[in-house]
Amino acid sequence: MAQDPILALYRPHWSQQANGLHHSISFSGEYNAGSDAITNSFLNSFYKGIFIAATSKTEQENRLLPSNRIGIYATYAGSYCWRPNADSSNWEFVIAYRDRQTLFGKFSSDAFKLAFEGNRPFLGKTATLDNTNLTNLHWQQIQFEAKYYTPDRKTDAVIGFSILNGQQLQEINIRRASLFTEQNGTALDVSSSATYYRSDTALTKTGSRNGSGTSFNFRFNTKMGDTTSPYRQLLTFIVQDIGFIRWNKNSEIYSVDTSLHFTGVDASAILINSGQLAGIPNSDSLIGAAQNGQIISFLPLGVLLRYTLFTPGQFWGGIDARAWSYCDALPQISMFAGWHTKNCHFSLTTGAAWGGYSRLQFPLKIVWEPCSRFSLLAGTNNAIGYLVPSKTRGQGLFVNLSYAF
Repeated sequence: MAQDPILALYRPHWSQQANGLHHSISFSGEYNAGSDAITNSFLNSFYKGIFIAATSKTEQENRLLPSNRIGIYATYAGSYCWRPNADSSNWEFVIAYRDRQTLFGKFSSDAFKLAFEGNRPFLGKTATLDNTNLTNLHWQQIQFEAKYYTPDRKTDAVIGFSILNGQQLQEINIRRASLFTEQNGTALDVSSSATYYRSDTALTKTGSRNGSGTSFNFRFNTKMGDTTSPYRQLLTFIVQDIGFIRWNKNSEIYSVDTSLHFTGVDASAILINSGQLAGIPNSDSLIGAAQNGQIISFLPLGVLLRYTLFTPGQFWGGIDARAWSYCDALPQISMFAGWHTKNCHFSLTTGAAWGGYSRLQFPLKIVWEPCSRFSLLAGTNNAIGYLVPSKTRGQGLFVNLSYAF
């Protein structure tokens, strides 16, 4: 229904008629992108490398906030599940491989203008980039999970442990930065204080081992109230990605503390005296040499609490609250409702969510179970994001194919 890491799509989805089956495999994929300022159409054009017209840039700039959030996530996964006794066992076991990548952070409106238009809009003005942070994290994961059902089947709990391979890290933290451009464009004044981290650049292919780590996850479901009541209630609690990656000692750390006045270079005035060149920028400090050392990155932690009410008919509804440790992601509240056919072969869930990076979203999910062995789960984080991309923020798709035997 919303952003990873809460969706848990990597797990096999057992169909409602899967009694007597011991094994299940699944393949899943997901992506989502959200921002409280950048529209879907602009983000799609930038990703695809499509020419962005000046009118489009201006329209986007008019939507910018003083500080803007962005979060992008993509993953694909394969998993296998085993039930020792399909009809009476209290245990279920899962092993999954996941490739995951995320980009998240915040940026000032001036930083956006500098990136897409240069400093021309700032003639005679100062561009401010304070408190701009961006993190790009790419890692692989081998995940082991055990699920326990109580004998009365009213409660189940999942605990998982993962071994992580860190492929790539890039992170920039601009604590303070400004750029003043003279009115006639002949001089620049730059002041900045920032740090930049990146993993070992010698190995960049998929699966390259530049770091390692571990993580844990937990999930709990319990049915509440009288089991004889025609109205059934379900409470769900999830904690995902309690963990870290320690990047190897070849990682690079740059520290920047710069005050720079640049007047350009007049070729007719260049003098070489005793190895000194006149006419280049003067500063008190520039970017220093990279320091090599280990870096620790904590995974973006996610927490969910959900209440679901099932009616005597074919409908259900509920509410959930989510929070992430992503850079400045807002807590998210979702309200949802669903319907299924009488034979449970098809179901549809939709609703409305506010928070995260994209503020308002309208998620949609379908589940199709044509037989006891096969199930398809698919949906979007924000259906309206594909209908009016130029007016909306936040989009995403997810799919899970499961086969039981």
